Amino acid sequence: MAERKVRLKDVAEHAKVSLGAASRILRGDRASFGPDACRRVDEAARKLGWRRNLLVSGMQTGRTGTIGVVIPPYDSFWVSVLSGIHSKLAEADILPITVWLGDIEHLPHFEASEQRGVELMNRLLDRRVDGLILWPPFALAYAHHARELRDRTVPVVMIDYHAEKPVCDTVSTHEGRAMQVVARHLLDLGHRRIAYVGSRESPAQGWDVERRLALEAALKGFRDVSYRNWKLNRDGSNGPEMARRMLTSKLAPTAVVAATDHEAAHVYRAAAELGLRVPQDVSVVGFADLDFAAAMAPPLTTVRQRAVEIGTRAAALVLDRVAAGRPVGQFVDVRVDADFVLRESTAPAKG
Repeated sequence: MAERKVRLKDVAEHAKVSLGAASRILRGDRASFGPDACRRVDEAARKLGWRRNLLVSGMQTGRTGTIGVVIPPYDSFWVSVLSGIHSKLAEADILPITVWLGDIEHLPHFEASEQRGVELMNRLLDRRVDGLILWPPFALAYAHHARELRDRTVPVVMIDYHAEKPVCDTVSTHEGRAMQVVARHLLDLGHRRIAYVGSRESPAQGWDVERRLALEAALKGFRDVSYRNWKLNRDGSNGPEMARRMLTSKLAPTAVVAATDHEAAHVYRAAAELGLRVPQDVSVVGFADLDFAAAMAPPLTTVRQRAVEIGTRAAALVLDRVAAGRPVGQFVDVRVDADFVLRESTAPAKG
């Protein structure tokens, strides 16, 4: 015969306190009770094996103790972001519900999935999550549908996306400072023909645009610098082809700055096919310090984003908003610094 489930009433009777007192103590409201009563309730709960009914607690408090995390483990950067989020939420005894669209090998482009993204966020909101943390494509979908979604009064934090008009808190890398360091490094090596290889610069990739503009701002004022921007096609499928065109153009760059390490890998491949050497013929700088960057041949000079810190800061922001009861005051824009990692893919300009 199955054992009878331990009730809160059993804990109260064992601790010799009222049912109301036991309930408040176990919910963390201890200021109105003496240390002896709190100790007896804690000991009774442990001895009897009582576990809090989160469904009942949620109905009492209006909170479910869950945060919707709409971020796929796309690459090592986002895996580390998720690690920071999950660790911070675990400290607060909050359960993350991590979801995304598609599978890891075939994530849909935002342009084909905006409405599905809104539906996914509504599914989380229907399950009464206490907050949302979003990666850029879903952040864009939220920005487009903020009015209908914000009516649910749930705090939201976007990572690596800034809406034209702020609609929630944001956390991202300080792109400007990072690109200033990259530009100075290449200029000090004597490079004066510099190219930027961007991603698709789709509406969801504002981080890419910020990096490009930050590099252009850092190079502005150097009249002897020749600069050109290259980017992938709409589908992001022509990386090696685009890199070959760049490296064989009339004013082929002596140094290339890539939006991410993924684009830097395209440059490596194209250079090898053309018989060019990295860094002797062309220097390459990446961005993110993904898990394969140090193993590239030669090891890639890149910008290491503080992914775990980004995730931790995002989780802390949403927890602060939840604790406040409702989103209050002005929205916060947190910028996290990055670290320049010098490896073997950059060298003085040839000649």
